[in-house]
Amino acid sequence: MALSGDLATMGLEDLFQWLAVGKKSGVLELRGPLHTKRVAFHEGRITSVWSSDPREYLGQYLLAFRRITEDQLREALATQEDEQQLLGRILINRQLITEAEIRRIVQLKVEESIYDTFLWSVGSFEFHDGVASHQKSMLLSLDVTGIVLEGARRMDDWKRIRRVIRGGDAVLAPVPEAIAERLPLATEDADLLARLDGHIRVDQLVLDIRMPEFKINKLLFDLHEKGLVRLVHAGGNLGENPSLQLQRARALVEKQKLQEAQEELRRILKDQPRHVDAGRMMAVVQDLLDDRKLDQELVPVLAVSLDELMTTDLGPNEAFLASRVNGLWSIRDILTIAPFEQDECLAIFSRLIKRGILKTSKLTREGDQPGTMR
Repeated sequence: MALSGDLATMGLEDLFQWLAVGKKSGVLELRGPLHTKRVAFHEGRITSVWSSDPREYLGQYLLAFRRITEDQLREALATQEDEQQLLGRILINRQLITEAEIRRIVQLKVEESIYDTFLWSVGSFEFHDGVASHQKSMLLSLDVTGIVLEGARRMDDWKRIRRVIRGGDAVLAPVPEAIAERLPLATEDADLLARLDGHIRVDQLVLDIRMPEFKINKLLFDLHEKGLVRLVHAGGNLGENPSLQLQRARALVEKQKLQEAQEELRRILKDQPRHVDAGRMMAVVQDLLDDRKLDQELVPVLAVSLDELMTTDLGPNEAFLASRVNGLWSIRDILTIAPFEQDECLAIFSRLIKRGILKTSKLTREGDQPGTMR
């Protein structure tokens, strides 16, 4: 039996409780504005979650907790591709992390992924009764009640946060006098405050720290409530997410109906020219329409000086990728550690090359040094 519907008519709280009380086993597929998630249940308890959002991959959480380096993640993912092992098992075998640590981080990743769905403005669901999850992952057994209560609490918190920090384009600055009076600070607060310079945007912080969007915003909101930071710019100029239109555009892209997707995105951007998600998706669609596929074995290198790069107008994702260009890693290497989707990464690299910010070379096999520039 399959149950499907809209999250506007049957909310996640009711849906999860129905699955728990009925001790259902199967897979719940949730489709949001940008991403899809699949939650596996066994007798009413959550056993695993799969997400199409690269920010929620296990490797990104391990980087956020500073348990591994980007180099170690890149090498482990290469091994995973060759040997078809779970990433966690590879890292345990290499003695980079313990099994207990992996299990703790996997549970946190699963919980955060579910909590994120409570913040979706729109979405749909489909429950496949009795279907087993084919996703290879470490299995858990999580009680639904606690997750539902925390998800509901976060919904309330998010509404309060968005009255102050209105979007990812918000900018905050520290208040040194107030900070001095509250020393010593909690480690998380101190780390976050050290990154605030009155210019960096919230969405850039999310990328740099690799922390869930809710958590970054909650920490900043609490610091603001304590008077330790001030708003330079409240944000919100990106506008409200036209989620239904964006969902249609994404579905069209997945079906390779690129011209129709482009028209849908143009309608969004006509009303909200600075809408980040629509702009990103449009760049991907245009790159696909151009049919200019980058050779992922090429090695990107900076074509401008570091001083020029610092003054170049780059979006958060563009800045993230540009900062990983070291003249040794190939485009494929950088794709494995990026917290956003491959198509978007390739589109960004293509734009940076066209703008003359990057150029590419081939690695020579002898000594693995960059070869001819292109």
